[in-house]
Order: sequence, then structure tokens, then C-alpha cells
Amino acid sequence: MGPPGPAGGGAFPGGVPVGGGALLRALRFVLKGKRAHFRRFYTNSSALTYPVPPPSALQGLLGAALGLGPEYPKALSGLYLSVRPLGAQRHLFQTVNYLFIKEARLEELRGLSGEGRTQIPLQFLVGEGGRPVAFEVWVASEDAHLLQRLAGALEAPAYPLSLGSAFALAWAEEVGLFPGEVVRGWEGEGLGWWEAARLRLKSPPPGTQVYRDRFPVLLGPGRVPRRVEELALEARGAPLSVVYEGEVLHVEGSVWGVVRV
Repeated sequence: MGPPGPAGGGAFPGGVPVGGGALLRALRFVLKGKRAHFRRFYTNSSALTYPVPPPSALQGLLGAALGLGPEYPKALSGLYLSVRPLGAQRHLFQTVNYLFIKEARLEELRGLSGEGRTQIPLQFLVGEGGRPVAFEVWVASEDAHLLQRLAGALEAPAYPLSLGSAFALAWAEEVGLFPGEVVRGWEGEGLGWWEAARLRLKSPPPGTQVYRDRFPVLLGPGRVPRRVEELALEARGAPLSVVYEGEVLHVEGSVWGVVRV
């Protein structure tokens, strides 16, 4: 069963349909884990986390579910992705010991060099009240066969799923497929990601928490960000009332701002 849809809204005046309003299949699932850490790529001495998995992390997670290797960005290119947090979350800081490596010498890799190890503050997301941290994820594509494979892979992944780091294991629940449509332009309530440069908020009510940051969308060799976009989202996962010039996914009576990878 799909999520409750935000009320109201309509086509953005002057908006342009994507390919005449592309009819797609859309895959929904809820991603859960005990903790999450999606490192902001521009932090160094302190490892801070995004409030949701970036597009690059979701693409990697889907590749892991299918058992793909370094070829996953090409195999999964063209997907529309969106996400929002589910339930109350809070931050937790822990200090982690990392190897202090400058030259990748054997002594350094064994932690036996003079400087040995270095301590880095690491910020985690955890659920309130001991509950799992959770995210609602949408994946849309014209390739219905690929989405069918992804749905099966999320329920029986080839490689373990994780919420950012290898020590933050995850699992998928409520996996389902739905018809959807991607169009450009929207005025009304919506969920998920929004390109900051194409977004205008309409009288946000008190308590609205808009998070805006630079997110890695695609990674290159060495996991270096190859494409970065400034995105905005409601940090609690609540709908935002927007005037938006970017692409949105209409599905199950709701509207989601999407990012294409």
C-alpha cells in the first residue's frame, strides 16, 4: 500500500512534460537499519552525516542488491530516485579509531607506524526510542524488467545492504511496484528531494525544517564525487508546499521531487 498523498496542487504554469509525461514503473520500499551514516563528502576532521541517503548512496545500494561491481553506475543510469526520512531521528556522535596512513606502507596498514591511529568524531543517525532509523525510497524507470529485478533483489540481496557505512547494515521492507509518471513542473504539496535552484517555497508553516546541502549524485573512480547538486528536503519527511520547475514523480496520489542519476 502506498503512502498517503499530499493534498492539492497542479501542473506548474508553463511547466514542460518530460517526454510528454513519461509513464513509468515505480518501485517503493522502506529502508531500515539500527544506525546510519551518510558522510557529507566535504567534511574531513569530523565525519558529519546527511539526513537521508544521497542519490549516489541509493544507486550503490541498488547495485549491491543486484550483486553488481564497479559497473553499477552505468548499469543503473537513468533511474529517478527520491527519499524521505520516516519517523523521529536524532544524531549520535561517537569517536572512531582510524589508521593514520600517509604512504600506505605495510607498517601503517598494520597500525604499527609511529603515529599509529587517529581518532575521528563520527556522526550517526539513530531512531528515537530505540526504534530503527528508516527511510521511504522511490525508484522510477521506463525499464519495468529492471525494476522487477530490483524488487526481488531488495528482498534477497546479493550483497549486504548498508546505510552508508559497512558497519551500518540495513534491510528493505514493504517492497512494491506501482505505475507512475514523471513530469516537469509542479505547484502544490510534495515530498522528497528538490533542486534548490528550481524551488520556491509557499508559506511554510511553523515547524517546517528545510535542509539544504550539496549532495553527491554520481561517483567517479575512487568514489570521488563526479556530479554534485544542491538539493533541499523537509528534514522530518513532511510535505512541502512548493512552486517547482524541476522533475517530479506522480505516483499513488502523491508527488515526489526526483533526481535522475
